[in-house]
Amino acid sequence: MKKIISLLFVVIFCFICVAPTTAQENVAYTEQLEEVLELVEKHFYDAEAVSGDEWKNSAARLREQVGSITNPDRFAAEVNALLATLNTSHTYCFSRGNPKRYQLLGVFNALYEQERADLFVYEGIGIETRRINNQTEIVSVFDGFPAQKAGLRFGDRILSVDGSDFHPIESFKGRSGESVRIGIDRQGQKSELRVDVVKIDGRTMFEEAALSSVRCIEHEGKKIGYIHLWSYAGAQYHELLRQQVLWGELSKCDALILDLRDGWGGADLNYLSLFRDPIAETTFQGRDGSTGTYSGVWEKPVALLVNERSTSGKELFAYGFRKLKIGPIIGSKTAGAVLAGRIFLLASGDVLYLAVRDIRVDGIRLEGRGVTPDIVVDRSTDPVMNEDAQLQKAVEEVTKTLNGM
Repeated sequence: MKKIISLLFVVIFCFICVAPTTAQENVAYTEQLEEVLELVEKHFYDAEAVSGDEWKNSAARLREQVGSITNPDRFAAEVNALLATLNTSHTYCFSRGNPKRYQLLGVFNALYEQERADLFVYEGIGIETRRINNQTEIVSVFDGFPAQKAGLRFGDRILSVDGSDFHPIESFKGRSGESVRIGIDRQGQKSELRVDVVKIDGRTMFEEAALSSVRCIEHEGKKIGYIHLWSYAGAQYHELLRQQVLWGELSKCDALILDLRDGWGGADLNYLSLFRDPIAETTFQGRDGSTGTYSGVWEKPVALLVNERSTSGKELFAYGFRKLKIGPIIGSKTAGAVLAGRIFLLASGDVLYLAVRDIRVDGIRLEGRGVTPDIVVDRSTDPVMNEDAQLQKAVEEVTKTLNGM
């Protein structure tokens, strides 16, 4: 069996069995719970935590309750409440009703049968949401996907989908190619938007979103390049960035804003070499007399955007970015989710994400600590203000640098 091992992720493949029938649901959830508990107690990085009384007692209480669970969403919620007692990152159960399940499998698709579309593909509109005070709030709108094109924004609260309660998977299941009515509340103003439903492939969606994010922002006579790497979990994302800043549209800009907010982590510290001093500079001249230079690095001003959902390798990247004094870090404090994770595809088709190794950088444990930006800016959802105050501040900072050069 092939294996992919990186600093932050270790992934293994487990075979899927036939989904249980309704009559077998209680038994299936009991068996699924035992599978989860066995994996946690065998592989979780802190053996003491899963052998202590607190974990054992919490697990025993869930064993007693699992027979009353009748749907997969509630089962995942109960398992995650149990896993939360471990108080650590990279430890979560992603059910088939969670878009992140398909995204995570897509990140590590090389381990799986590519024809198994059920592992990677779901139907949706290109958003990520969270529940706050029994309300559903949009925290990410992926560039280039229908939600962005229809005008949905960060901070919008979803009230309904075609008049029914919102569910991140079920609201759009079987509706690819159709459009749905999304009822929203935007700072007290209620409205309804028509949004297309599409098939979203976890294997390709983040490259598509990154490419769609690329743009040049004009500010005070300067051209500020922008790219959002929703995922940095794979060399293909860094190669996409290299292509853009060295030869693509961003190479024509005066400065760069690299957005590492939200999405998935996975960045390699070696990626910082793109922003370091060049080893050498190559000059060239063509037959027609045209000349040019190439250094292989981005030598212009750059700012880094992070937030509380910047996790894992993105946090290591931010730490190194500061250590090398490459440019200002702007936004909100990162998640402090810096452990090595391993994913297990469960017999049910759900995914268990499990912390299997502790991580330190320069002897510092960033888990639970995170990286605080040089300039802390909260992202406002007030439509009267700039809809992305963090990005606006980054534009202002790199412009100051350009004006001072």
